Amino acid sequence: MSTMRNLAVSIALLLPAVPATAQTTLGLKGGVGFATVSIEEAGVEEESVVRLVAGLELGVPVYGMFSLRVGGAYAQKGGRGVIGSDEVTLNLDYIQLDAMARVAMSTDQGISFGVMAGPWVGFRLSCDVGAAGQGFDLSASCDDADFADFDINTLDAGLAFGGGVGMPLAGSLRLGFDAIYSLGLAAVDEDDSKTRFLTLQAGVTVPIG
Repeated sequence: MSTMRNLAVSIALLLPAVPATAQTTLGLKGGVGFATVSIEEAGVEEESVVRLVAGLELGVPVYGMFSLRVGGAYAQKGGRGVIGSDEVTLNLDYIQLDAMARVAMSTDQGISFGVMAGPWVGFRLSCDVGAAGQGFDLSASCDDADFADFDINTLDAGLAFGGGVGMPLAGSLRLGFDAIYSLGLAAVDEDDSKTRFLTLQAGVTVPIG
């Protein structure tokens, strides 16, 4: 019993209590993403396209260094496939929702360093495809049967993980920078293609409770 009691005391000392100043926060973030789509077809070279992302995020303290980040964002995804001198570019726009657990440590100056991971789901808003090569340059909606019938699923889902740093800005405002990689695990089409999205974003947070 004494061993168990000592172990419990050690754990309690190692896990910091929730600071009295821990508050729920609301953040506004935006940035750029490097998007690709995995292509399971021989001879096709995958290339990334630069897209935009912007959204809101709710930060909820859980215990000590642990917190939960729940967010919603407008995320432009897609990718490019190259075959010789021809290329096909897929542009996908989503509303993406995520919930990530975050572990962070702070310095005496109020600068925090954290890592995070969790699931996400995306709801497709729009889809268009472009094809370019020697003597042609075309673009249309993915649903335009006269051009190309791309059967892109409405939902996408996967896991996100990354890290970030936060620092005091002015008053109760904080400035943050994140790098997050969203790994699509659900096929977005009948060819089992999946999305990949590396986001570099910055934003501000303010306590709301």
